[in-house]
Amino acid sequence: MIFNNALLLVLLVLAVASGWTLGRGGLRISSAERTQLPSQYYRGFNFLLDGEEQGAVDAFTEALEVNEETLDTHIALGSVLRKRGEVDRAIRIHQSLLTRSHLTTVQLHQSHLELARDFIAAGLHDRAEQLLIDLASQSDDLRATAQRHLLEVYEAQRDWPAAVTVSEALIETASHGGQAASGQGQSAAVLRSHYFCEQAEVAAQAGDVGAARQHYLDATRDNHDALRARVGLAQLELHEGNVLAARGHIDAIVASGHRCTPDLLELLVDICQAEGDPGSLIVSLRHYYETQPTALLALALAAELDRQEGPESAEQFLRGTLTAHPSAPVATALLLGAMSEDTAGPERQVMESLSAADLGYRCSHCGFTGKSRHWHCPGCRHWDSSDYLGSVLEQAHD
Repeated sequence: MIFNNALLLVLLVLAVASGWTLGRGGLRISSAERTQLPSQYYRGFNFLLDGEEQGAVDAFTEALEVNEETLDTHIALGSVLRKRGEVDRAIRIHQSLLTRSHLTTVQLHQSHLELARDFIAAGLHDRAEQLLIDLASQSDDLRATAQRHLLEVYEAQRDWPAAVTVSEALIETASHGGQAASGQGQSAAVLRSHYFCEQAEVAAQAGDVGAARQHYLDATRDNHDALRARVGLAQLELHEGNVLAARGHIDAIVASGHRCTPDLLELLVDICQAEGDPGSLIVSLRHYYETQPTALLALALAAELDRQEGPESAEQFLRGTLTAHPSAPVATALLLGAMSEDTAGPERQVMESLSAADLGYRCSHCGFTGKSRHWHCPGCRHWDSSDYLGSVLEQAHD
């Protein structure tokens, strides 16, 4: 915070000094303003010397006259205040810019954009929405930027149909060589897929299976292997008793190479159980493990082998995996299996706790962690950015 305050004050001091110099050099500033400006300038320095940074910022802001030469400084000042959390002050600064009749159309559009950003930061999404809609219709240069901010507004409002409409407009713009159709570094096509999935979940909760299925299928429009859509379709079909259709979707997930995670493993188990074939799960797990030899799948397959064929079969499988695919979790499982059930020493307790410690998921963009997958990161609001970390033993081995 101290560093931010220092930057802000340096910005204002330099801006006011240069603005006053330009004014004395012939800019159209009244005599009264020329007399007032130094007074405000030195008043700001007095606050600064007294350690009253807030008063210094206010004084320097008052001293900085709005004109074409200082507009960028006002916009930058409002942006700094917004990032510091002082949104009300940022709003006042940017609103004051819109009252200036001598600014160009481009400058007014930029001021509109900054004010909309202030409203988003303040949670005033309705006010931001109207500003951004107007800006998108009035400025060719800022249309894509305004639309990307509109996506932020509609995400916050959970207005998924509106979000789909805007994302499609961004995709259309990019297809004609316009600005990149992206938001927060993610393509508009990816965002649209998640917006369709959100609509599908709303429809499923309302009992409209047909609409939910169609929304999920729409989500695969740009990516046939879209993970969230395939998972949603598999769960939907399984819930409706369409086991064969559910199997098709889980097979598509496996074939696409998506890393096996606890939620995908649970879905596979549910589908195999619904098929009513006891050997179905072993066959499916073996196939999945052959395409993706992870510790999670190895241990799941070993557990099922132990349940259906006995501990010797499970042990034989695990030992066979260690040569080709060394794994700390698998080795630990073998060591625990070799220990007597009566062994209650600290080494067994430590190994069991490490084996059971699942680190969950972490956002690859901001580092937010959680025990379950978030399709929309609660920290940075990125979509589908959660990476499965695995167990403590896996991380230590890697």
